[in-house]
Amino acid sequence: MNRWKNNHSKMQDDVKELKDRIKQRIPHLTKSHKKIANYIIENPQRFALSSIRELEDLLGISKATIVRFTQSLGYRGFQELRSTFVNNFRQDLDPLNRYKVFLSERVSKNDSKIPRYLRMMADEAIENIHHTLRFVDPEQYTKCLIWIKRAHQVYTVGFGLSSYLADTAAYLLNRVSIPAHSMNRNGLTFAEQIIHMFPKDIIMAFSFPSYSPNTIEAARYARERKLKVIAITDKATSEIVTCSDLYLQVAVKSKSISNSIAPVFVLLHSMATQIGHELKAKMLTTLKEYEHVRSEHFSL
Repeated sequence: MNRWKNNHSKMQDDVKELKDRIKQRIPHLTKSHKKIANYIIENPQRFALSSIRELEDLLGISKATIVRFTQSLGYRGFQELRSTFVNNFRQDLDPLNRYKVFLSERVSKNDSKIPRYLRMMADEAIENIHHTLRFVDPEQYTKCLIWIKRAHQVYTVGFGLSSYLADTAAYLLNRVSIPAHSMNRNGLTFAEQIIHMFPKDIIMAFSFPSYSPNTIEAARYARERKLKVIAITDKATSEIVTCSDLYLQVAVKSKSISNSIAPVFVLLHSMATQIGHELKAKMLTTLKEYEHVRSEHFSL
């Protein structure tokens, strides 16, 4: 976690240093170069999202002049300068703009037999998994497991892509003898379903960008009814953390069209595996009953 913070802090320092360097050079720049410099200083995030063609149209300055300006700062070209800002702002962008940046970036030559985008997404997932291992607080993790094992019923909730995570969590918990139910497959709203819950029930809420208000409201309402809430989210500062009793932080950063959910599956599988190990006899009985039902009612 400290390593990630250090890298993020370094990126911010790099951008600040670059902006300071540009400011110092402004008195010595040509009129066109000053126009570019002022635009970058005043609109760093918009600059990060702009192509050189868009800047050419917006500023009324030729691509050649823009390239010469970036080279005067010590960069090989426009893309290298822009990347400094992209790396700093990437995770603050909404999914559409984040994906636009991803599509605009040059892809390095693929010397592997593994398909390029398969390798890229796999590397991204692996990096997020390593971050998750540093993010998860062992004490919170252990307490979550204790609460789940003692729960009368675990209700999982999530919206959008997180609804599939909620379904998966309910499936895995049921497999290890924990009564669990996904709230996403019901005609009632989350709040309406909470009305019928008991004090020993637990809500497991999944909340990732763009943070569904429905999930947050469900967690808040559950707390008002004195139900325990476990949040699984990507930041300690996520709103859902403020209306939860415990939370587990998972890294889901992605350059692509959606959050990277592989680390969430790793977390859920680890929790189910540990619970299954600790409730071994009960879990084996449950699995035998599942197999009996399948063989009796679903065999061809």
